[in-house]
Amino acid sequence: MVLPRLQLAPARLLHSSCSLKKTLQCSCSFHGIPTPSVRWLMGGAPVGVNGPDSGLQVTSLMLGPWANSTISLTEQPEMGTSLLCEGKNPEGTYALSILLMSGKSSLVPQTFMDGLIQGVFYGAIAITLLFLCLVPLMTHCPKLPGEAR
Repeated sequence: MVLPRLQLAPARLLHSSCSLKKTLQCSCSFHGIPTPSVRWLMGGAPVGVNGPDSGLQVTSLMLGPWANSTISLTEQPEMGTSLLCEGKNPEGTYALSILLMSGKSSLVPQTFMDGLIQGVFYGAIAITLLFLCLVPLMTHCPKLPGEAR
């Protein structure tokens, strides 16, 4: 009996997700033949596997042609930090880039709110001045024919 030969296949991403509870957890699942290796890069620097590394922890599991990896961030990332999940085998490489935004950074929303409040305030002043200028003009307007005097 002859065993069937495995068809070689490049690493491809099957699933990815991120969730935020107490920590930020991101997962990537790859499939390929041979089994892809998975590595994480944060800000362009490789992250260690299966051990704490300055607020980061990576766990990976490989089973047959599948490779799953999860990274947990226990500290808030700097605004604009990139996180890269890369699956690689001799047949090809697939990478997923995730841009991390800090929940503590409120610069953009605060700037937006300041501008919105300022716009509403100046708009209210402009409408009030326009109304005050038009009221005297309305009292001196001649009445239209057919209007009660």
